[in-house]
Amino acid sequence: MAKFYNGRKNLFQKLEKDTRHLNNPIWIHAASLGEYEQAVPLIEVFKSKGYEVVVSFFSPSGYDIKKNDKLIDVATYLPLDTKSKMQKFVEIVNPKMALFIKYDVWPNLMKILKQKEVSTYLISANFRENQIYFKWYGNFFLIALQSFDKVFVQNKESEKLAQRLHLKSVEISGDTRYDRVMKQLTYNNHIDRIDEFINNKLCTICGSTWPEDEEVLSKIINNSGEQEKFIIAPHKVDVYHIKDIESLLQKKSICWSEIKPDTDLKNYHILIIDCIGLLTKLYSYADIAYVGGAMGQTGLHNILEPACFGKPVIFGNHHDKFPEAQEIINSKAGFDIKNHEDLKTIYQRLKNSDQLRREIGKNAKAFIEKNAGATDLIMNQILK
Repeated sequence: MAKFYNGRKNLFQKLEKDTRHLNNPIWIHAASLGEYEQAVPLIEVFKSKGYEVVVSFFSPSGYDIKKNDKLIDVATYLPLDTKSKMQKFVEIVNPKMALFIKYDVWPNLMKILKQKEVSTYLISANFRENQIYFKWYGNFFLIALQSFDKVFVQNKESEKLAQRLHLKSVEISGDTRYDRVMKQLTYNNHIDRIDEFINNKLCTICGSTWPEDEEVLSKIINNSGEQEKFIIAPHKVDVYHIKDIESLLQKKSICWSEIKPDTDLKNYHILIIDCIGLLTKLYSYADIAYVGGAMGQTGLHNILEPACFGKPVIFGNHHDKFPEAQEIINSKAGFDIKNHEDLKTIYQRLKNSDQLRREIGKNAKAFIEKNAGATDLIMNQILK
């Protein structure tokens, strides 16, 4: 909350300074880091066409990590949705068009954009019947949603719900995250010292984990053999959370920040990543991937990242808000679990069969390739 409040101090003075040099700005709003990753393929196209890109964030977790990203021209917090603040925000940015990723639609903001005749697009929207738009008290937000010039939805189910909401122009585009993760395959995904740690043993990457995930994972890790290695990259990397993780583990572990040039990593069973920025590349080293967030109610993290590398994916069963989870299960590319016993069963099956891991990994990669292409469809419509 302190970051949320302090980050908005002097917001307009900073924004005026940062946008002064812009001539042809596109504005993209992302609630947090996950939505920003969905926007990256679109940003790359806009930049290639000579546009400048302003990205606003609602959450500190998105802004803090991407405020110095070289891909974008300006990063800023979005002010709170009062008429005066949003009026000033839009006047300063003066965008050619405004794109909102997935959700985070604000009534006063949309009204002002409409008054100023700024073209507005909702990208990769995913509608569910329990959202506020379908409630008797959600009319204020529904009016804001209905003001979009174009809504691109992820799938047929969202299209049907969008039609119930009487949105003016709806099209199924898919999810731009598939294009984002496909691009990762073209990058250099090498990380120094990781091969040394793995040492040709079976490696499970546990990404974006929360305490609920770590509780079930620790039982698997503590009962694992000498031919197994684990890398844990938790969602929160503060010292208190890292200590909590270490307290669960009975095997020899080391933190990434503790590695010295003469550290013999082959002697360690577990590597804990206590920094941000490595996880996407780490998945390329996995034999098995576990993605956190859905053992509890915090929200499933990006299961497409390991899938694009052709890795079998395991995750918790609280994934109703994430359609890609059920699609990966249906494609025989991943598994959801309810508890430690489920995880133990699936992990043992994958651990004991190279062929099964290859088959499921092949399904995962094919699933990503099949669903790519949303960026081209969306950008062709917008730039037209």
